[in-house]
Amino acid sequence: MRMQQQYNQPVPYPGQIQPGQASVPVQSQVQPRPGATVGSEYPLLIAIDFGTTFSGVAYAFKSNGEVLEMTTWPHQANLYGKVPTISAYSKENDKLHSWGYAAKAVMLTPQSRNVDLLQKFKLFLDNDLAPYLPPLPRTITPQAAISDYLRAMHTHAINEITKNIAGGVVFDQSHIQYCLTVPAMWSDAAKGIMRQTAIQAGLIQPQDPPHRLLLVSEPEAAAMYCERKCEQFNLRHGDRFMICDAGGGTVDLIVFQVDYTNGTRTLREITRGSGASCGSGFLDENFSMLIRQKLHRYDLQPKAWAQIMEEFIFMHKPQFDGDEDSFISMPATVANIVDVDMRIEDGLMSVSAQEMRELVFDPVVNQVLGLIDGQLFQAQQCAAIFLVGGFGSSPYLHKRVQQEFEHRVPLIRYPPRPDLAVVRGAVYHGLTHQPILARVARRWYGVDTTRPYKAGDPVEKKYMQDGKYRVRDGFSVFVRPGQSIAVDECISKKYITHKYPEPLSSPLYVYNGENQPEFVDSPGVQKLCDFTIPLPHMPGAAPGTPVIFTLRLYFGRTELKAEAEFQSGEVISTLCHF
Repeated sequence: MRMQQQYNQPVPYPGQIQPGQASVPVQSQVQPRPGATVGSEYPLLIAIDFGTTFSGVAYAFKSNGEVLEMTTWPHQANLYGKVPTISAYSKENDKLHSWGYAAKAVMLTPQSRNVDLLQKFKLFLDNDLAPYLPPLPRTITPQAAISDYLRAMHTHAINEITKNIAGGVVFDQSHIQYCLTVPAMWSDAAKGIMRQTAIQAGLIQPQDPPHRLLLVSEPEAAAMYCERKCEQFNLRHGDRFMICDAGGGTVDLIVFQVDYTNGTRTLREITRGSGASCGSGFLDENFSMLIRQKLHRYDLQPKAWAQIMEEFIFMHKPQFDGDEDSFISMPATVANIVDVDMRIEDGLMSVSAQEMRELVFDPVVNQVLGLIDGQLFQAQQCAAIFLVGGFGSSPYLHKRVQQEFEHRVPLIRYPPRPDLAVVRGAVYHGLTHQPILARVARRWYGVDTTRPYKAGDPVEKKYMQDGKYRVRDGFSVFVRPGQSIAVDECISKKYITHKYPEPLSSPLYVYNGENQPEFVDSPGVQKLCDFTIPLPHMPGAAPGTPVIFTLRLYFGRTELKAEAEFQSGEVISTLCHF
């Protein structure tokens, strides 16, 4: 859609369908009762925290609101609220063989030679990191790997929830609403891919209303969890607190402000959120390089390396405080070796605290400290920092944050069960409607427009209209980075289309730089998506009948939303098509 900026009359709207797009169904299979809260037609809410290294599930029946997390997983050795985000695929047909703890178990058997182990495949949705990742085996795509994992995890969760339901209570999958967490640093396109993978995994159907699957950013979900602890941490109206959600792959940070204006406690984003791929999985890579350098003279088999890494991930990494040396158990094949240079004796290899700090932890922790400093600069004042996520519970990370920022922030804590803060907070998000009053935009959003020609504009974009020179392809700003946007705030413009009955289609452009771009094809500007909205049926209307409507865009939600209101009063909504 190319718009000419006008103010007193509707702008012509081409209404062209983009190749490969279909109109969006607007009727859903399940409709809420008249006057009911949106989502009330689903009595069960399931939240899924799909993580880079570990994933979790929590749920609640809306009738009582009690939040329960999943603690039992196939082939699990101990009760824990999360399951490894790993999958084993058959080399013969590229089908999912096993997932989670079962996938780990199969790699310790002779069957391991017939399967490939996939790990950290969530990182493929990080646009900055994906080009540097090794490709997945053969025909397996990142989207297929994610949907296969979600399908298996969801099937297990449904079975476990069904076991725990009191006798006589019957429900099927159509009674379930879902809340899926996503990194705040992800692009809008990556969030759209997660919605598509949820459909491929069978959680929802394409014709379901968008609110059947809620997407919530991970730090926002963690904020909902910490919001329940406001009294415990003495947070009052106007106080600001930072969420540092440090997981296995990504670290996301946002500062929120507590708001009691309307008599109930709500939250408002204060800063333009930031994040980076510097989670605890990168500690694993650093440790692996260190140990391989130490043991390069010994011929260790893959299972031996896996044993060493397993011990680091589950024992040494979560306990390391920066002061104590670590003693790594040597695999059986080298258990009797004595190597004074490498500090190996009695079946143990000693890794000094200094080595752990300087070669394993600090390269990653220092990135996190830089992100925190950037958020404090934006927020100006901050009453608390909450460290959440698996990496967020690291004693060493907590110590470094305390040392670096205790003179600027009076309270630095990890809340109870920080590893489950995101998944439990996601349930609170689904149960509490619109708990976040406003969000802060991270990037520029705009549409294609024409505007008056000015000196220096590209000549090839210049054209004459009504005796005046104009230029095509201008970037008309809808939202600026750092702009605070209320959750239900919309930007609306009136248009007219002469393409009836063809659906409306509007491209939206995005730019991540600091300064406003001039044109939609300026360097760095990307076409983000198309909003496709079917026109309502107009009895007796001939093709080409002019249709006037108001297009409203909502930028304050986790996902972009568009809706068109027609002169008949009918409103049709859609999400972004990537």
